[in-house]
Amino acid sequence: MIFTPLLNLGIKVLNLFAGTKSFSVLNYHRVMPNADLSSEQALTPELFEQQLVWLKRHFKVLPLPEAFALAQAKQLPRNAVVITIDDGFYDCFAYVYPLLKKHQLTATFFISTAGLEQGYLWENQISYAICHAPQDLMRLQLQQNTFLIGTTVQRRASIAAITELTKYQTLQQRQLMINDILAQCHCPAHLHQFLTREQVNIMHQNGMTIGAHTVHHPILALETLATAQQEISDSKLLLEQITHSPIEFFAYPNGKYQQDFTDDHVAIVRDLGFKAAFSTEWGVAQPEIDCVYKLKRFTPWDRSPGKFCLRLAINALAERYHFKFFKSRVRQHVS
Repeated sequence: MIFTPLLNLGIKVLNLFAGTKSFSVLNYHRVMPNADLSSEQALTPELFEQQLVWLKRHFKVLPLPEAFALAQAKQLPRNAVVITIDDGFYDCFAYVYPLLKKHQLTATFFISTAGLEQGYLWENQISYAICHAPQDLMRLQLQQNTFLIGTTVQRRASIAAITELTKYQTLQQRQLMINDILAQCHCPAHLHQFLTREQVNIMHQNGMTIGAHTVHHPILALETLATAQQEISDSKLLLEQITHSPIEFFAYPNGKYQQDFTDDHVAIVRDLGFKAAFSTEWGVAQPEIDCVYKLKRFTPWDRSPGKFCLRLAINALAERYHFKFFKSRVRQHVS
């Protein structure tokens, strides 16, 4: 789809009504040319680059520290947008970072630091084991549940179901379940799907912002407060050692307020000295109005420039003017 003059005009008109007290924060995860069975929602590098072009054409893309400072100073430009990428998988350096540099843009990378040590996160172990299980293995048993893996379709579905089931466990219980899966699949997880310390430092030295995302990517609300504090503080400390700079921003794993994190975790983040923290609740970041430790983000995954830019523009208006009708429609994952 090519931008038409009418579409260009429509987006420009919508952006004229955008406020100067908030900015949109895009929440990405994976960008890769050949998604595996566990990453089918990943964007291709070609689509991600197209989205960068659309953003540059119609919005003001800012580094997170600059956008946050301008918001606090009440000097934000209209249509401000920040790009964030969660977790820290290898494609951040292989695809995202080069494309950002090509288009002279920056982003914030929220990194779960266990991946820097191990080369993977917990969900990678699940998908790798099931993808590489013996072809004659037809099913897995987990917590009295049976998961069929005899065909590619069944493996894809089982990876999604087991990942969701395992996600909402404590770190200890999660690891026991993963060990059970690895044993049944006869497949030790010798894989590397994550950034290295050197790559993190290279990105930081070249203008990218590095943020913390815990160590093991737990559901903080399921852990003791002592464990939650250690998860957050240890990730911050390690990233500061790598970058030799303060780590000022944090993103909650999974990120749903009162489901995945609570006010107790907000207090931990504040007390550890972060400037701001981000959820995955849909909306816009309004540091002057909302709690700066529960700022919202947005995920327009649309494959066409019209839907992508229109939803992003309307999302900002829906938040500013409290248009519930628009909120329910622009905050749906569409293609």
